[in-house]
Amino acid sequence: MLKIKTFIILIIVYIISFLAIKSDINIFYPYYLVKDIIFFPVKAIDKEVDLSSEVQDGIKIEQEMEREELLKLNDLSSSLTDFDIVHALVIERNRMYWFNTITLNKGSNKGIKEDMAVITGDGLIGKVTRVSKTTSEVKLLTTNDINNKISVMIKNGNDTIYGIMSGYDSSENTLEVTGTNKVVEVLNDSLVYTSGMGGIFPSGILIGKVVSTENDKYDVSKIIKVEPSSNFNDFRFVNVLIRK
Repeated sequence: MLKIKTFIILIIVYIISFLAIKSDINIFYPYYLVKDIIFFPVKAIDKEVDLSSEVQDGIKIEQEMEREELLKLNDLSSSLTDFDIVHALVIERNRMYWFNTITLNKGSNKGIKEDMAVITGDGLIGKVTRVSKTTSEVKLLTTNDINNKISVMIKNGNDTIYGIMSGYDSSENTLEVTGTNKVVEVLNDSLVYTSGMGGIFPSGILIGKVVSTENDKYDVSKIIKVEPSSNFNDFRFVNVLIRK
């Protein structure tokens, strides 16, 4: 009988010690001990409320980021007066080919067709290449498709230089512009825009800025490295441009 009592006492001491360690229960004064044990469930609920508060803070931050993304998108779109705007959400992205294509939640039922330009609030990201009734596939500027070429213009001080954007270097996160004369000095931080030539992309949509230049392997023209203005790792909302 004594052994059973001793065992029970040890169990009680162990439980009280465990609760004290995990929940800051005061074991040195009987009044506080009883009070803390009684209100232990309430403390546990309070901790759950704190966790919920952290989740709510995360949701608020996410909502604010989305709001800022949409504001930038609307600001850029408002300057494109020759185009109707279709707002769309990115609903799919292939993780194996993250920088190649995205899928949007709008399609031909909203007037979207192949070869239409797609932008974020920071500039051009690609063009529509496939359309169903309710979805669209967009080929990004960062695709590894070497046939994905865009005519661009570089605002180089007081001059404008034209070239062809025809590649992406994932190791440096830079787009490559070729076809410019090697004797032309291209200034770093010069802004790169769509030229409007070719009839697919409107003129004047920002693509990025020049970060470096080098001569090609044949030493006949320059390779211009351009840092994209859009963050191709993180965007959820886009606008598709429909020419009026």
